[in-house]
Amino acid sequence: MLKEFIPFIDKDRYLTIRLFEFLASQKKTVHTFFEIQEALQVSQYRVKITIHDAISLSKDFPTFKLTFENDILSAFNINNSLLNKIIDFEAHKSLRFRIFLHTTLNIYSESDTEFQRNVGISPSTYFRLKKGLSQDIGSSKIECMRKSEVFARYYIYQVLVYFSYFDYFPKCIKDNKKFIKMKNSIAYCTLIWKITPTESQRKQINYFVTIGILRSKNQHHIPENDNKYLVEVLSQEQVLLFMKHLSKDWYMLEKNALLVTRYALTFLISTNNLPVSQLGFLKNFGEIQSVTNQQIDIIKDLAGTSLIDTDIIDCQNKLLKANARILSPFFKTNLFFTEQHWYYANLLRNGAVDNLIDEFTTLIGSVNSTPFNKQEIAQIKKDYALIILPKLSISFCQFISSLIFLKAIYSMIILPVGFKALLV
Repeated sequence: MLKEFIPFIDKDRYLTIRLFEFLASQKKTVHTFFEIQEALQVSQYRVKITIHDAISLSKDFPTFKLTFENDILSAFNINNSLLNKIIDFEAHKSLRFRIFLHTTLNIYSESDTEFQRNVGISPSTYFRLKKGLSQDIGSSKIECMRKSEVFARYYIYQVLVYFSYFDYFPKCIKDNKKFIKMKNSIAYCTLIWKITPTESQRKQINYFVTIGILRSKNQHHIPENDNKYLVEVLSQEQVLLFMKHLSKDWYMLEKNALLVTRYALTFLISTNNLPVSQLGFLKNFGEIQSVTNQQIDIIKDLAGTSLIDTDIIDCQNKLLKANARILSPFFKTNLFFTEQHWYYANLLRNGAVDNLIDEFTTLIGSVNSTPFNKQEIAQIKKDYALIILPKLSISFCQFISSLIFLKAIYSMIILPVGFKALLV
């Protein structure tokens, strides 16, 4: 489980998740009590409770089997798919997660007293858990959520998507008139911006809009001065059409419709939902195009004829979308940079390819208003690697390596001027 999401899980439930993580990572099906204790790094008493809790889960997940006899745990059908379901299950049952939902969305419109009674905890336990959750989330993020409604919505969205919360949303709420109207707005949005979302992207959009509706229901609206995390847009036809839709169907004033439109477009860019042909509404699209063209020129110069035109066009389109996302305000929200962002694809990795990706990263950094931090740079390199590496043939990588090798030789010896010019 990614460590950034651990604060939302009760400690005993997190131990159960860790046990299943250990079991899913092992090839064998039989494990000694000592092996489990070593993996969990807790007392024998706590290990026994955790094993008992894991076995109890079989009532909700009949696809796997656990038995514990004579200090031997036997585990069958434990895989990553099951692990993801268990993480979601344990999160939804955790008091910490339920407190987070209550304080940020209050889906059931409960007072604190009603919530405490319904989950069966005292006021002192409620405030202790709430304080601990805030401390674990971190003061910087809590402060950002307090100051910016846009940031708060983005943060809540990331948490709920990770735990697939709305996948199990009560039908009575899904059938609410506002949620039915929400589906109509999503359909209109996909129509005017020619969006063809995958199943995963459709889920992201549904979560994003649902969170916006629930926040607004609780009077948490996006204020006019909340611009830090929103893209700047031009008054193009599609933008005006969507604003008109919001004014007509959601009774928004023009200034509010513009804010919500920018908010929606920022999200669509950040999740790679918008087609390249629809990015022209961005005020900084000229910069995005310029950087992308420079990157493509570098690839063309190095590759020569080893890349066909269709590969160049595909690479250009993917770079345009990536650069739009990297230069959008959402990219610097620093919501959940986890250990997975600190490396990027290993396919065909070598010093030459790393240098090419470094050059791309320097180019995008030169047009950004504020410098990227180490975490952001790691994410940028990962994004570029996933775009570039599949397009590079072995011969192309060898060509780049040879070129860099020759440049290294050039720096150490004296060569005729004409030959030097070929390497510069």
